[in-house]
Amino acid sequence: MSLVWARAAALPEAVRAGADAVAPLHRTGWLLALCDLVAATVVVLVAGVVPHAIANLAPAFLFVPMWLVAVGSTGDYQLPGNVAARIRRLTVASLVLPTGMLLVAELVAYPLAARTVTAVCLLTAALGAVGRGSLAWAARRGVRLSGVTHRVVVAGTADTLPGLLDRLRRSGTHRFAVVGACVAAGDPTASGPLDGIPVVPGIAACVPAARMSGADAVILAPDPAIPADDLQRLCWCLEEAGVAIFVWTGLLTSPAGRIRLDVGEQLPLLHVGAPRRLGPSHLVKHALDRTIATLALLVLSPLLLALALAIRLDSPGPAFFRQTRIGSGDAPFTMWKLRTMSHDAGDAVADLVELNEASGPLFKIRQDPRITRVGRWLRRTSLDELPQLINVALGQMSLVGPRPALPCEVAAYLPDVRHRLVVRPGMTGLWQVSGRADLSWDEAVRLDQHYVDNWSLLLDVRILLRTAGAVLSGRGAY
Repeated sequence: MSLVWARAAALPEAVRAGADAVAPLHRTGWLLALCDLVAATVVVLVAGVVPHAIANLAPAFLFVPMWLVAVGSTGDYQLPGNVAARIRRLTVASLVLPTGMLLVAELVAYPLAARTVTAVCLLTAALGAVGRGSLAWAARRGVRLSGVTHRVVVAGTADTLPGLLDRLRRSGTHRFAVVGACVAAGDPTASGPLDGIPVVPGIAACVPAARMSGADAVILAPDPAIPADDLQRLCWCLEEAGVAIFVWTGLLTSPAGRIRLDVGEQLPLLHVGAPRRLGPSHLVKHALDRTIATLALLVLSPLLLALALAIRLDSPGPAFFRQTRIGSGDAPFTMWKLRTMSHDAGDAVADLVELNEASGPLFKIRQDPRITRVGRWLRRTSLDELPQLINVALGQMSLVGPRPALPCEVAAYLPDVRHRLVVRPGMTGLWQVSGRADLSWDEAVRLDQHYVDNWSLLLDVRILLRTAGAVLSGRGAY
């Protein structure tokens, strides 16, 4: 240990100076418990004024400690996690606690209805979720919260650390602020800054580097070049120093809900489960898509006829536009839309290539001269995409999915980009609710790949709800 602490004298001045500028660290567990205490108390008081909800208010306050115990048993006051993970723990507590409350009420002969218990638990969980969202909002604005935000030292080799730092920069959550790096001895970058971050040679210097820089966590980027025994010793030292330990998996994405720790036979592994799109729930999505699309076509047929008539009166040519797109498994299909351009728009593409504002294989012009008067309004409101319900009803598309691609775009795809073609394209998707045509090509591909890897029915519902806001704002619609 004397060797480890001797390293502190060699720490860069920038690392040691960082300790003086450290903001106070607020203990998130206590803040969450206080948030739940207030939420449970408020809900009990509200239930007390609702007629016939609670017969006697005083015993009802027993719900407050019961709620704190229930949430605490999920580990939410000790475990780190984002807002979604914390809300899932609240949901578990709100579903389990009613049974226990009803049993206690039965034992003490306290009149309590099941619907009242359920409503109280769900409302308390909802208020707790609001509180957790507020803490996350505060963390994004610089408030340091234990278990939510961290000042970190990264440790690894010259080969692994650049990838880790790039992922931290692109995460966009502001959860980790990198204040130093420890590079395995012998690496060429061990003597100089790494992307502007002070570097200390040797991973054994992580503990003093963390102490001197005010870091409360270390992120390890394992590499076969670092002996396993050295990593184990480092973990022991970090544990003794009270420094949190994170280990980067090296995965480019983090499949939601699919990663599990497998420690069988004393071999710690991360198991990445199969995506939900390969399970039976995706069959439910397909059936719902076709059913909803068929019903929507019946209901919206008068609107479609009126829009078709407006297009014919505005400019010569057919009311509907058909185009070949590529669907799931590279299968081509004919996609239907309401025509928004002049009928000879395809012949003018060659003359407009220099005006293209999109990146990658896309072709987009913000003020496209080929768009008609009615067409501009249709694009602004996204009504031009309603005929795609025909493709959804036929099973060629989904209500939610990646953007349907043109054959010429697919021909230019790199191998990784083709991953977006393993599911049916959608009328809306993450690309639409995140900016549509304002997105760069790389951003659109990243969103599509995230959707493919993390698909769930709940994600589809969230995208559909956000689509309404995206359509009303008109952002990226041109």
